[in-house]
Amino acid sequence: MRRSTTGSTRRKAALVLAPAMAALALTATGCGGSDQTVSSETPEKQTRFEKRASQIEQTWPKVDKTKGRHLDMLPLEAAQLPVTGKDDSLTVTVGHGGCETKYGAHVQETEKLVIVSGWSKKDKKADFCTKQIVTDKTKVELKKELGKRAVVDAATGKTLLKGK
Repeated sequence: MRRSTTGSTRRKAALVLAPAMAALALTATGCGGSDQTVSSETPEKQTRFEKRASQIEQTWPKVDKTKGRHLDMLPLEAAQLPVTGKDDSLTVTVGHGGCETKYGAHVQETEKLVIVSGWSKKDKKADFCTKQIVTDKTKVELKKELGKRAVVDAATGKTLLKGK
């Protein structure tokens, strides 16, 4: 008795040709082209400050105050240029709670603006904290001199300082 191999040969050919046909279809439609980049890395999540700085940059000079008080984006009490030398740094006054022992400032620079805000972290060992505000100064280094740029508080949207 003679067996027909045509059916199994067709199936094997279809299995071999299917991936090639799919690749051809993707190339023909422009999908998977050489100008596209595929990555398995997840994009970095923007911080509250980074999102706010981008928003300020886009809506400047009409900026609304943020809602609530957040330890990762505190309003600043003041900003000062160095007394002498280059204006490539600022001294900002961060208002934070008495039990927040670590503090500092964020900065993001654009062509027209220097956007800053404070941050603080609570002392996990503190048993009892009052709601008093403590102010401390911290230095912020700029990538380039302030020049004519305005210094803007990210938390309040207020101009703290105007460049020369």
